[in-house]
Amino acid sequence: MEANEPKKEQNTEEMDVMKQFMELLGQQGMKEQSQDFMEVLQYIAGMQLQLSAMVDELQGVRKQLERMQESQPKAAESQLLDKVSYLQEKVSSLAERLSELKDHLIDTAAQAVTAFKEKGREEMNRVLQKGISGVQSVLSGCREKMVDVLTSYEKTANQIDSIGDEFKQIGNSVANVGRLLTGKGTKEVSDEKEGVALTRVLNMPVKKHISALKKQVERIDGAVAKLDKICAGLDTGKDKEKSRVSVKEKLSQMKVKSEQQKKEPEKSKTKSQEASL
Repeated sequence: MEANEPKKEQNTEEMDVMKQFMELLGQQGMKEQSQDFMEVLQYIAGMQLQLSAMVDELQGVRKQLERMQESQPKAAESQLLDKVSYLQEKVSSLAERLSELKDHLIDTAAQAVTAFKEKGREEMNRVLQKGISGVQSVLSGCREKMVDVLTSYEKTANQIDSIGDEFKQIGNSVANVGRLLTGKGTKEVSDEKEGVALTRVLNMPVKKHISALKKQVERIDGAVAKLDKICAGLDTGKDKEKSRVSVKEKLSQMKVKSEQQKKEPEKSKTKSQEASL
């Protein structure tokens, strides 16, 4: 009970922070931004929990592989153990990164509330833009790592299937020698044979994780899009004025450049006429 107390207190504090933040944005006519922010936070928290569960399932796969080493060819299982350990390490690292991101988002919300109380809406928007920019950068890195882990998962799944096929082939060869010697036709070994069935069982969580990771990559893309949308609605009056000035400057520069380009042919034409005289 006592060990869980700090976690409960932390969860309560986080809920209080988000409640204040959501109420503040609602009061400022920014309800849509508050909902998008909350959805991104829920995305990240959900992905982190799912990845933590995947780490536990991979631990189960490792234990099964270790038991297999007692009765099956050890070289194959040793390679698989290394691969599963690698996956476990990478997924665990991603889960920790997403946990840090969740904390960063909550901290950004807390800082935004404080900024509004002390300096007003413009400062709140600045704090939000800075915090969200950091989250987007880290999320992009997480996406790259997730795609890399997904590729490793697919390779591992294919390798497990190949080992199952080998067990099946070995079974076919041994069983069919006797049948051929007695003049009987060959017969396929069932997928339910011990070695074959075990590899299929091993691959179930791995293939399930592949499907989950593909969805998580899509979720990251969705989260980044929502964060872009939030930032687009956070422009302060000064930011908008700067944007207008910037556009005017660009148009002015384009006009000057265009006029210069028009004058150049006229200059060259004048020079050629002078030369002919």
